[in-house]
Amino acid sequence: MNRFTFLRRAAPGLLALAVAASAGLAQAQAWPTKPIRMIVPLAAGGGTDVAARVVAQYLGEALGQSIIIDNKVGANGVIGIGEASKAAPDGYTIVVGSSTTLAANKFLYKSAAGLEPFKEFTPLAMLGTIDFALMVSANSNFHSVKDLIAAARANPGKLSYGFGTSAALLCGEMFNTAAGVNITKIAYKGSPQSLTDLAGDRIELVCDPLGTSLPLIKAGKLRPLAITSNHRNKLDTSVPTMAEAGLPMEHETWAGFFAPAGTPREVVQRLSTEIVKIMSRPDVQARIFETGFVPRQYGSEEFGAIHKRDYARMEQLIKGAGMSPE
Repeated sequence: MNRFTFLRRAAPGLLALAVAASAGLAQAQAWPTKPIRMIVPLAAGGGTDVAARVVAQYLGEALGQSIIIDNKVGANGVIGIGEASKAAPDGYTIVVGSSTTLAANKFLYKSAAGLEPFKEFTPLAMLGTIDFALMVSANSNFHSVKDLIAAARANPGKLSYGFGTSAALLCGEMFNTAAGVNITKIAYKGSPQSLTDLAGDRIELVCDPLGTSLPLIKAGKLRPLAITSNHRNKLDTSVPTMAEAGLPMEHETWAGFFAPAGTPREVVQRLSTEIVKIMSRPDVQARIFETGFVPRQYGSEEFGAIHKRDYARMEQLIKGAGMSPE
């Protein structure tokens, strides 16, 4: 077969490929032509939800379309993540995932055992990292981590901690393991409910993002005992780290934006670029910081590498703590 014959026979196929590629490019260039749904798999009012709404506001302005927040609450994020995984990969669905909902949950809950985050989602950009605080009621007799540990050891199983997210559950169980105590866990639909019960002296402990808890701390209803990162938080530098409080324990999480796997590459790149631009703005950083997050500017590739690293870390941490899927 000579070159002319080959090209003549191949021409229809090559033309079809060119037309398909051109159509795909045109579709990506036209995007977005309608509002975009942003699934937040956690309760409204929590730190992640508030921070996501800040980004959604500016992202909508950058894209010229509304970003509609859809809080899909239940099963500690499993329901929302599950719905996002089934969404069409057309650029009109974004989900806020975290090191718990897209990593730790697979090892914490039987309902998330089938989760395959690297096959089901494409990372867009990171929102930020978050410091947790070990908190008690302002009326509590516990004024230090040592006080809490002493009471828990003297009354095994009689104290309780609340959690409204997987991250809070993981923090509570890590504290139990690190301190060698048995504080009973109580599940809530979200962080606001657990913090309300803590302020009302119905439970003894909550480990939740400092930013989420700050309004109740400032109102004199909650008392932070320690920060679970290796550095003091600028929101309240008076709160010691866990290591400073006498217990070498660290618990820091992240959240970020993902799209269903198969979303056009051009759309992924546009979303990643726009979100990183937004996260680089000082005014946005100030608002995000108030939610308890430390703003980060990691795009799709860097964020994806962090996700893979922390997925492995979470698996090792959870199994090392002797926790079994529930």
